[in-house]
Amino acid sequence: MRLLITGIRGFVGLHLARLTKDLGWDVFGTSRSPSAPLDLGAGRFAPVAGWAPELDQSPDKVLKEFQPDAIVHLAAESFAGSGGVGSPSLWKSNLDGTRILLDSIAHHSPKALVLFVGTGLSYGPRSPNGSKSVESDPLSPPNAYAATKSCADILCQIAHKDPGLLVIRARPFNHIGPGQSAKFAVSSFTRQFAAMKKGLVPKVLRTGNLTSSRDFTDVRDIARGYILLLQSGQPGEAYNLGSGIATSLETVIEHLEKITGIAPEIIPDPQLFRKSDPPVLLADISKIKSTTGWTPEIPLFKTLQDLWADWSSRPDSDLILENSFAQKA
Repeated sequence: MRLLITGIRGFVGLHLARLTKDLGWDVFGTSRSPSAPLDLGAGRFAPVAGWAPELDQSPDKVLKEFQPDAIVHLAAESFAGSGGVGSPSLWKSNLDGTRILLDSIAHHSPKALVLFVGTGLSYGPRSPNGSKSVESDPLSPPNAYAATKSCADILCQIAHKDPGLLVIRARPFNHIGPGQSAKFAVSSFTRQFAAMKKGLVPKVLRTGNLTSSRDFTDVRDIARGYILLLQSGQPGEAYNLGSGIATSLETVIEHLEKITGIAPEIIPDPQLFRKSDPPVLLADISKIKSTTGWTPEIPLFKTLQDLWADWSSRPDSDLILENSFAQKA
């Protein structure tokens, strides 16, 4: 299997690429600029070519050179900032970049299996009791980021019908773990705890809305799910990936307090609250489970322990360089 991962140096791309070493796949990747090969461990490396979807660049050269059997499209702008209708770069990267990639695939790798990575946020808010989102539910994105992904999701569905590309659509819900940016809530909390533990900052935790509940899954489980979809998924179909369990951010903080032994003062920051945030996001994963056998294996507490270990190993400058703990659940 010759696998091309767009955005290979991103949060999920790194985990996905390294999981493939046990499968013996030939892995290639793209990043916003060419870079040294990515070390996958066990003496294996993945070449990395330059491709920036937000700059209207064609990936023709990449596809011609690598001739992939499968493509996982991860390259995207994953943080929508303060909200609104979204920046031009957000739309260019997430929608136009997907369109350009699909067009290039149609011309140069029409038989390649494509896994487009969207988001479970596309379903929007459910009922207050937290009913689970299923793949047949209508898409109702609550913010610009989810809107760009929803439009790209629909575009992939069209590309499957005409020109007949082999596109599978993944809709992962919130995934967390080692290597995640502190722009996201759980990683931001963990970084703040690490800074407190080292005595770099007062024992004060800045947060947004802690009552919202999310479907958290370890990024390594999500990456494993993508591999199983490449092996057993049905082109033309969409698949949710998640834990099927709603956990409040308040509970996440309680777990971090147990892990770190720190009970900080919690200060809600109005700038981190978002009107568009759904109170509950929850995935129905029956479809991917029945199709591939995938279910998450790593407990949330273990994920948080590993995320804590990751941030604790970072230099002090990584823990205190930014004080604008932007939060996206």
